[in-house]
Amino acid sequence: MALLQNQIDLLSRLLDATDMRQQVIAQNIANVNTPGYRRMDVSFEEALAQELNRRQTPVAKKAVPQVHYTAGLQARADGNNVDIDMEIGQLNKNALLQQVYLQVLGSEMSMMRRAIDGS
Repeated sequence: MALLQNQIDLLSRLLDATDMRQQVIAQNIANVNTPGYRRMDVSFEEALAQELNRRQTPVAKKAVPQVHYTAGLQARADGNNVDIDMEIGQLNKNALLQQVYLQVLGSEMSMMRRAIDGS
């Protein structure tokens, strides 16, 4: 049962990260023509992988999604560095990840329901 709870917790955290990323991407798209606006992104997966790798330690700090400015992008003359094509690609990728996480979570819940019902 603890394993199932850990899987549900992990999926919940992944869904939170994709939700936050969706909001950040939407903000980037909304500001594509705002002079001086700098693109933002969400980092989470790397920190999560590090957390999972050090699970053997008794006190493992939980990774949380972090919003940060994206460094190294070419800015236009107005100082804005948002590339609309990149944002649309990131939006589509994030939407697919969110769908996968929701399907896996639904499958886990269905399995739990069958175990409770005894079917």
